[in-house]
Amino acid sequence: MDRFRTMESFVRVARSGSFTVAASQLGLSRALVSRHVGDLEARLGVRLINRSTRSLSLTDEGDAYLRFCERVFRDIEASEQTMLRTRAEPAGALKILAPKSFGTMHLSDAVVAFAKAQPRLRVSLMLENTPYRGVYDFAERGLDLVLCFSNMRGASVTEEEIGVLDWVVCAAPDYLARAGRPQTPADLANHACLLHLNVTPNDSIWRFDGPKGASSVKVRSAFFSNAAIALAKAAAAGLGVTMVPRYVVADALASGELVPVLPRYRVKARPLIAIHPQAPVTPRKVQVFIDFLRDWMAGQDFQTAQGRAAE
Repeated sequence: MDRFRTMESFVRVARSGSFTVAASQLGLSRALVSRHVGDLEARLGVRLINRSTRSLSLTDEGDAYLRFCERVFRDIEASEQTMLRTRAEPAGALKILAPKSFGTMHLSDAVVAFAKAQPRLRVSLMLENTPYRGVYDFAERGLDLVLCFSNMRGASVTEEEIGVLDWVVCAAPDYLARAGRPQTPADLANHACLLHLNVTPNDSIWRFDGPKGASSVKVRSAFFSNAAIALAKAAAAGLGVTMVPRYVVADALASGELVPVLPRYRVKARPLIAIHPQAPVTPRKVQVFIDFLRDWMAGQDFQTAQGRAAE
């Protein structure tokens, strides 16, 4: 016999003082409600209700057990209400892992704004440069969400595009004065290039869209880094040509410290991707953050390092 069903039958009988009334309230037969109470007494080994032809009364044990049952049902109701509120208003901990450069320059502003808008959430933002196809044990690290610029292509994760960021090929004017200015992507094979590690499956292959369609070139590296900010500094120091997100070098391009290379050729924009463990239903706290971040990115101008809101 279902323990909670017998407890519910007992509570209804105790409150109403009648097996008949309790049965009507529960939509059961009087005989079944009586059986529930009898089974409950047999399991507990005590009499809970004194029965007579005219009235019912609780024993001392029955009175104590009634208080226990009511406390259990209150706790269940409170827990269910908490779960329902959590679905509507996310609560608990949200742990986010994001790329260091983008996180430092822009994403931290979004996460702070999100944390302010969601005071019931305890938000953690960790910044490190996520490798291409990196394998993250979400359970072991306690991660809820990973943001990166490359796909993980894992069957156990869900990927959602948040927004798209422009990338640019650029170099310092003094480097181009020494090494010459490339006219086509193929010319880059003869230049010192500064490579971003772990962004694409093959970081040494640079791809372009130009006047005659798509083209690619295998470049040789003079400097490697997994941080776009470091590549921008290396380019500004005249070490070579680099391909980085535009937001990293926007101010340097505006000041002339760096200049675009191959302006007639466009570098394919790359999406910022949110990755989280695959589940039948995305946790509310994760979905709320993804929706917030999409809206936030849509309102930003990443042509400047400060990322002013678009007017």
